[in-house]
Amino acid sequence: MTSAFRKPLFRYSILIIGAAGLAAVLFPGALRSLMRADQFMPHASCYLRNPKIIMLHVSSDLLIGFAYLSISTTLAYLVYKAREHIPFHWMFLAFGLFIITCGFTHFMEVWTVWQAVYWLAGAVKAICAVASVATAIALYPLLPKVFALVAGVQLSEERRLKLENANSELEGFAYSVAHDLRAPLRAMKGTATVLMEDHGPALDPEAQQHLARIADASQRMDRLICELLEYSRISRIVPELRSVDLESVLAEAQHALCADIEKNRAEIIIERPLPPAIANQTLLTQVLTNLVGNAVKFVAPGVQPRVRVFASKSDGVLRLSIEDNGIGIASAHRTKIFGLFQRLHSAAEYPGTGVGLALAEKAMSRMNGRLGFDSTPGQGSCFWIELPAG
Repeated sequence: MTSAFRKPLFRYSILIIGAAGLAAVLFPGALRSLMRADQFMPHASCYLRNPKIIMLHVSSDLLIGFAYLSISTTLAYLVYKAREHIPFHWMFLAFGLFIITCGFTHFMEVWTVWQAVYWLAGAVKAICAVASVATAIALYPLLPKVFALVAGVQLSEERRLKLENANSELEGFAYSVAHDLRAPLRAMKGTATVLMEDHGPALDPEAQQHLARIADASQRMDRLICELLEYSRISRIVPELRSVDLESVLAEAQHALCADIEKNRAEIIIERPLPPAIANQTLLTQVLTNLVGNAVKFVAPGVQPRVRVFASKSDGVLRLSIEDNGIGIASAHRTKIFGLFQRLHSAAEYPGTGVGLALAEKAMSRMNGRLGFDSTPGQGSCFWIELPAG
């Protein structure tokens, strides 16, 4: 009750009801005078008791009155729900008061068809007149502020269009630069490969090792450029979200990783059923490919990777977990691993670019989801994603 009394609309309603009740107690004679119906003839007499004309006026006034009540109630609810974000929300309440008093004048028209309470009808019209004049007077000083608000919206729209154009140009520039960077990398890798194939036997072991490093480094750089482009793309897009079948997404991720799974003889255990989730299928496939790929890759030498995938649902949120028997992650690195180019191991130990988890976290944020993990060094990790249940 205390929290409700702090609301202005509640306080004003109590004040108006209290004032009306006090007036009725202090001036009972005035109230009786307003309610007198024996001084005049009702409107039905003016209509010559014609039922058709009476029905026309009564039905019209009732519909208008209820429409006014509906409009004022909607305005009051709008202000109540969004008063923190609506400028001049008190003006909406003033309009609501004006509209509701207009509605009551129409209800009085219905009443006076049969009861000649014209003093009461006049009092209601007087209240409506006060509300109308007060609203009109309060509205005029707001005009400069409204014009300034419209100008601000137009300026924001212009800035939005300029930002979209700049992003589009930046995207084109990024792809152009990436193409120009990848071309010499492909040439380096191709030259090193040709030298190894055509002249490898004639080269000493050290020269062969240098050529292998050149080919490997150019391939890693090419992959890094591609992943950075993908990270940039995900940061800009607004993905389409819909109900996605997790089993089909996981099957796509396994298909993309089939070579690594066979090479490492990894065991993938999927605990079905996997409920659907609200997500973008392409982005979710990238996320699961990255997480399952890491689970297969980051294991101790000589250990067969074992990955368990399972799901749980609570309060409309679906959590999909990928549990492994890998090397684990120290608690000191919990936030570090989601940064760009953050690697906990050398490329010789575990190949990669240091972009995968950053890309996965960015993709989850674009889908209104979360990515996290629990881990014990030497025992394995359990990465999980959370999305709205489908």
